[in-house]
Amino acid sequence: MSVFRTAATIALCSALSAEAADSVMAVHRTNAENYKDRALAACLSVAYQGSSAGKDADITKSAFLEWTYYDEDNGDRAVDQLVNGFLRRDYANPVEGYAGATFDLLKCLDLYHSPELDEQVRRYVPHPAWIGDKPAGRRGK
Repeated sequence: MSVFRTAATIALCSALSAEAADSVMAVHRTNAENYKDRALAACLSVAYQGSSAGKDADITKSAFLEWTYYDEDNGDRAVDQLVNGFLRRDYANPVEGYAGATFDLLKCLDLYHSPELDEQVRRYVPHPAWIGDKPAGRRGK
């Protein structure tokens, strides 16, 4: 009987792990994290507009509205301005041998890690440590 219980426990744990691996993790991240992730998706949607990657990024950007509590009117406008500013940057040839590359992904990553985006989190996310509209509970890693 104990072999059966052990096997059942292992099977149940495996099933739960597989389910967790396939679920959206953004619902468990803080508003600050999701605001920044949404900004990255916004940048990628503009950078790759007209492609399947751009369409996916645009849909992903919209999905973050469900999981992030922030000042949408001002925050969205500020993110759009920041995205346009970063994508207009001239990263022409930051590394030899890549002539003609636009480095749009690099620009979006720089935006994601920028102090300007951190300032937007402070300004437009009233509860950065909360998950959605609730205080964050204990977070397991």
